[in-house]
Amino acid sequence: MSSFAFGLILMALISGDALIISAGNLAHIDSETGIVTPSVGVLHTYPNDVIIHEGSAFVVNSGVDEGTLQKFELGTWILTELGIGSGWNCWASLPLSEGKLAVSAALNNSITIVNTSTMQIVSSIEGVGPNPEWMATENNLLYIACGGWGAGESVVVANTTTGSVIDTLTAGINCQSLISDGNGMLFATCSGTYGNDEGSVVVIDLSTGDITDELPVGGFPAYSTAANGILYVSDPWGAGVYSVDMTTLEILHDSGNPFCSGGNGMAVDENGYLWISDGMNGEVRVYDTTETLVHTYSVTSPAAIAVSGSWLGISGGSIQTGISISVSPNPAACAITVSGVPPGETVRIYDVTGRIAAETIGGNNSTITMDITRLATGLYTVVSGTAAARFAITAR
Repeated sequence: MSSFAFGLILMALISGDALIISAGNLAHIDSETGIVTPSVGVLHTYPNDVIIHEGSAFVVNSGVDEGTLQKFELGTWILTELGIGSGWNCWASLPLSEGKLAVSAALNNSITIVNTSTMQIVSSIEGVGPNPEWMATENNLLYIACGGWGAGESVVVANTTTGSVIDTLTAGINCQSLISDGNGMLFATCSGTYGNDEGSVVVIDLSTGDITDELPVGGFPAYSTAANGILYVSDPWGAGVYSVDMTTLEILHDSGNPFCSGGNGMAVDENGYLWISDGMNGEVRVYDTTETLVHTYSVTSPAAIAVSGSWLGISGGSIQTGISISVSPNPAACAITVSGVPPGETVRIYDVTGRIAAETIGGNNSTITMDITRLATGLYTVVSGTAAARFAITAR
């Protein structure tokens, strides 16, 4: 690597980076300058997870066989891609020791081990299921949440040295994500049956494999992270973010009293600040160690998020938007007019999950009309280049 590229990476790490899956793009926030770059790279179908590891961002795309794992070097944004399986629906990634990365394959019931330097598959762990999703690691053991998309309640334990499954623990219904407290306790976020408000956090003693507590938080939580001794679990399509004290096991916020809205993505920086994506409101929020909101960034349909470095406050800078577009009428029923589109530019409509709902190509003038009669009611985002605008579709 050239010294120039290495310098760029160091600058990025010092200032603090946040990488966010944003409507088919990888958005970047410099937390020192406040600059939001809507796209430093284009992602593939159904990007589901992003992490930052050893100076690079890794994105797992669930809907493709080629480019399943994308690696973007911080600062230079040089892209390297790796295909994993055929229709495996790869879900999440987790850094391991010795420059390796574990990638879960939800439809192949396996874990793929990737060399992050060479971006090559080095091994796999078979017999992991049903439907492995997010993972945690401790003492060379890999713990994998296997909720069977509503039909399972397993935590599969694998030895990363031997590459074999050594145990299966029981959690709650639809176990989706795991957090280890580093002291032998594993916190499993379990969604329960969809729509039944059965969300829970199951606490497992790793020395015995037994459940010690089951904390009913309600809703349908899926992803989890931990900051300053607090476990945060997200129910982005329900009430938002819930929280539990990991020492006392007190439920601080549940579905009836959420900590905040959103939770499409969550991450914690080196200062223990909590970053939360709120896809419905198009923003990324930062909370300090006292859970005080310190900053809000505007980001199109933010989903999974990864951070490195620390939030240092805003010392200047501006939002990089490039062009500006607008949508009318808003709310709309049958059609929308998008203004400010450069000639020949692709215009896409994204739903709240970040999936493309409709697209077209701009003509010779800056205004186009798009038919939305086939789209369901709800919130949508129109994206053209690096510009975005939100609108709602009302009942017809």
